[in-house]
Amino acid sequence: MMSLIKRGVAAYDRWCEKIGLVPENRRCCAPVRYDSDDPRHPEHKQAKQASCSVKAKSHAD
Repeated sequence: MMSLIKRGVAAYDRWCEKIGLVPENRRCCAPVRYDSDDPRHPEHKQAKQASCSVKAKSHAD
């Protein structure tokens, strides 16, 4: 039974990718929750931007 469910979910995921329904292409204004270890998590983006701005300031000096 579990293998049937897994095959169904895999088929649905392939179908979504085929028609472009992937998180990167979402156009909805609804908030999205990411796992804390997901690189798309807002905390990771803020840390990345902060490190980039520090590097930019040090090169400007």
